[in-house]
Amino acid sequence: MIIMKKSSKISDEDKKRFRDAVGNVKPIKNDNIISERPQSSIYQKKHKANYLDPGYEINENLATEKLVGGEEEIKFCSAGENDKKFKRLRQGKYKFEGKLDLHGMLVEEAKQQLAIFLKECKIRSLACVLIIHGKGYGSKNNAPVIKNKLNQWLRNHSMVWGFCSARPSDGGTGAIYVYLKSN
Repeated sequence: MIIMKKSSKISDEDKKRFRDAVGNVKPIKNDNIISERPQSSIYQKKHKANYLDPGYEINENLATEKLVGGEEEIKFCSAGENDKKFKRLRQGKYKFEGKLDLHGMLVEEAKQQLAIFLKECKIRSLACVLIIHGKGYGSKNNAPVIKNKLNQWLRNHSMVWGFCSARPSDGGTGAIYVYLKSN
């Protein structure tokens, strides 16, 4: 694909070729415009089910993991930590197909964004994704709130096969690779 600068001139010959190639077209009406303004609470309640599928709900009740610091690694694998696929994940050998940046968010906002992201991953059949959570240096007491919440939420999520802290080039202990179960 060739990207042209806005200042470049298009010749009359190129314009004619374009019109010949495209033919007679009409603009499509786009009803899927995303509004930047906040929606009413009625709208949010009505459409919340579209984003938070109860089968893929983030569970707050099973908090058994100890809290970790910003520089500590986190890891979990449903098949056990000696699994070959998990070792490859920890080595950063799987290319991540999607990315979510949660650092700087409040817990409820991060939880909602995670639920939406995981549902999109399921729809798109993604296997490996990167989630950036930060190291908590901007939080009270420099403690990583979102990192610890992710460590809890993802361990108990039915879509998650395993996760681990990322390689330094992808964010190190401020991000995680998440390997999702296949649909």
